Amino acid sequence: MAKRNGHGPRPYSYSAPAKYRLIIHWPHRTHTFTTSDKARARRIARHHASGGAHVDFQTHQNWDVYTTTRTYTPETPA
Repeated sequence: MAKRNGHGPRPYSYSAPAKYRLIIHWPHRTHTFTTSDKARARRIARHHASGGAHVDFQTHQNWDVYTTTRTYTPETPA
């Protein structure tokens, strides 16, 4: 990042907050994924649910406050 009129680079940016968070649970581990793209978040949630993971889809409300809006359960073969 370039210098800003004698100042150093900005340490962080608030321009693109993580609006959606996925908490993906497998029997042996848990993974957290954040993005600001809702379509991408839904696609990843469906992909992991079809692979046997339990996924909590959360929406950003405030500073570090997320609300679970949907839960994807593992798809079982019929």
